[in-house]
Amino acid sequence: MAIAGSAAIMMLAGAICATAEEAHGIEITGDAVTTGTMTPDELSQLPAVEQEVRYRTSKGEESGRYKGPLLWSVLEARGIADLPGHNAQLKHSFIVEGRDGYRIVFSVGEIDPDFGNAPIQLATERDGKAMVPGEGYRLVVPGDKRGARHIRDVVKIEVR
Repeated sequence: MAIAGSAAIMMLAGAICATAEEAHGIEITGDAVTTGTMTPDELSQLPAVEQEVRYRTSKGEESGRYKGPLLWSVLEARGIADLPGHNAQLKHSFIVEGRDGYRIVFSVGEIDPDFGNAPIQLATERDGKAMVPGEGYRLVVPGDKRGARHIRDVVKIEVR
């Protein structure tokens, strides 16, 4: 009976950890935006887009239909479009970081609808299913031939 009880507790603890991991927010930092953690609820309130994306990896070709808000919508919700001055947002870049420390730098001009308008996305679903546990939110960069800028388990966006 003690073994069965221990097994049940371990399964429950694993389920709680998986739920907490899936529900983490994304830390937004920088002097050009309102800082703080963007919660899963806040992210779900942003308009979502669906995109079919293909790219190469070291293991072969990957493809999927991703759904989630555009990164512009995320930064716009934090004030990047409201900066004072002519095209002030173009003076900034941002770094997206995964839980494993992998980081990629982008120009705000790449995603600004008035300039590059690149549909870089913070995916919450792939092929109609929530991202798998441990993958968290995934940065998706449509149009890239290689998947090196696709970051899994995004935990932080720093605007500079």
